[in-house]
Parts: sequence; C-alpha cells; structure tokens
Amino acid sequence: MVFECFRTPICAAFATLAFLSFAHGTARADDSLSLVLGRTPELMNTLNLTAQGAGFYKEEHLRVTVSRVKSSLDAQQACSSGQFDICPIGIEPLITNYDKGVRLKMFLTRAAKFTYVYAVLDDSPIRSLADLKGKNIGVHSSDGASATAATESGLKVAGVEPYEYKLVTIGKDNDAIEALVSGKVDAAALPYYEFIPYIIAGRKLRIFPHPALENVTNSGYAISPAVLATKGGPVKRFSRAIVKSALLIRYNPQAAGRAILIALDKPFNDADLNRKTAELIAWEAYLPAGDPDSNRIGALGPEGIQDYIELMKSAAVVANPPPATALVTNEFVGPANDFDHAAFEKYAKSLP
Repeated sequence: MVFECFRTPICAAFATLAFLSFAHGTARADDSLSLVLGRTPELMNTLNLTAQGAGFYKEEHLRVTVSRVKSSLDAQQACSSGQFDICPIGIEPLITNYDKGVRLKMFLTRAAKFTYVYAVLDDSPIRSLADLKGKNIGVHSSDGASATAATESGLKVAGVEPYEYKLVTIGKDNDAIEALVSGKVDAAALPYYEFIPYIIAGRKLRIFPHPALENVTNSGYAISPAVLATKGGPVKRFSRAIVKSALLIRYNPQAAGRAILIALDKPFNDADLNRKTAELIAWEAYLPAGDPDSNRIGALGPEGIQDYIELMKSAAVVANPPPATALVTNEFVGPANDFDHAAFEKYAKSLP
C-alpha cells in the first residue's frame, strides 16, 4: 500500500502553506522508501503514522510503503537483507543478533526514554522498587532475555537481587493487565506504552522508571549499511518528516491524533479522536520532542546505549556485543531538524 496526503484539513492546510515545504531546489519526482513492521503496538508507530496521515512524507517528496511481517525478528532480517529500507525496532535485537551477521544501524529515535518500566496498582503498598523484594513480577515472558535483563538490572540497582523475587509470564495486552489487577502478580515490568490505554481508561497505576537507564533511548528507526550508502537523501527527508511529527504531537496532539486515525484508514468519530488525543498526551513525555526548541530532536545517545550493552553483557544476555557506535549514528539528526521550527509551531497550532 502506498500512503499519500489525504483530502483532509491537515493536508489542505499544508497545501496552502507552501513556505512550510522544506525540500530544497525545484520540483522533483518523489523518492520511494519502504518500511517493514513486525508485531508492533500502534503507539510505537505514532511518529510514522502521524507523518503519513498529516502529509509530511508527501511534503518531503517521499512515497512511503508499509509492509507487516509476523515478528520484530522477521522485520529485522528483512531490512538487513535489503528487502526493505527502514525498520522501526528496539535496540535489543540489534545487539543480540549482531554476532549472527544481522547488520542494522539506528539513525533516529522514536522514543526518547527507556520504554521498560515497572507498574503497580495505585493502592498497592509498594512505594519503591526496593519494596518488590519477595514479590511476583509480571513480564511478557520469563524467557525473554532482553526484557528480563532490563527488569533485573533495575531491581539490582535498587538493591533487590534476582533470588529475592519471582518473574512470572503474563503475556501482553489485556492478559497482562488482568494479571496485575487480579493480584496474580504484585507488579508488571513492561514497556510504558502498553499501560497507556488502561491509564486513559481510568486505571490508576504507580509507575517506576528504570533507575539507571530512564533517559536511555532503546527504540528507533534502523537501516542497513546498503541503504545508508545509497539512499541518504531520502532517509534525511524521512527523518525530517518524523521530527515534524514529534513536534506536531507536542504542539497540537489533537491534530496529530486525527492524522494517525486518517493513516489507519478506518472510519472514526469524536470519541475515537478524543481517545487517541489522550493517548498521545500520555505518551508525549516519551517522544523525541520533549524540548521543542532543540535542534537535536531524534538524536540517539551512544553513551547511554553503551551502558545498556554492558548491562546486557553482565547479565549474560550477549557474550560478545558490538560497541554502541556500530549500532547507532546521528548523521541524519542535523538534516532532520533543518527547517524553520518557529514557522512549523505556528502552523501546527493553527490546525483544528
């Protein structure tokens, strides 16, 4: 499927504000890029869905196709083999599969904070991670090495050793939340975005970030060395569309919510828009435009990622990991922010 600008107020507004087109030079044909998604929750695709529905790809002279495969591993392998150009993915499989010959480089973040968090019910007596000593903690799968390492490392920093608690497999979505609500587990250690739908539905939770990795980004957009070498121009413009999306969410979450619903190409009503807007407001703190005045929106932090790599090595998740510099690059961050942010703010706030 090829996504272009729909006939919507968002796209119409873009058409009337020609000065917000940041492509340089004379008119040219659109370049093609392909994204491949694994089994990714919708909220993790917030930025690329916004770029699609708001017409930012079209403004950047891009034709972006999106395909889905069964798993994140399938997506990673498809991108690494050259079947697709861009793979939105977590940093963990880039680390663990590097010694298997899978080579991808993350070039832009899609979540500016570490997404794994710990959650307890608001009326729980647990007030800190140290209180999880002796408790049952739910995770997607107790066999999931990366998530388990993230969970265990945060507890270790808080002074709780692995033998002092039990990890319990609780699955995903409703099953995971039901395990927490029913008391099957005392806490759940999952990506923050999985809690958002329940938070906005009124479920009160107490959230604890990872005490050592809270501000380390572990999710972004990755490309193969071949794409890095041959499609640098389109990838720069893709990055700019993603930064615009982050800013639109920051300045006008309702307009961004409408863009996402348009991109999903399903009928929606005011209740759907209100729910999506509430989700974006809850998710906003984790998105890259926390400082909208920054000219480094989307940047990755190699130092923090290196700390995460060392943590995974110490937890025996990976024996011979690559350095962070082999997995991330910030060479597209400058071009991604190369537009008039003040003009864009004015435009974003003008949208319905």
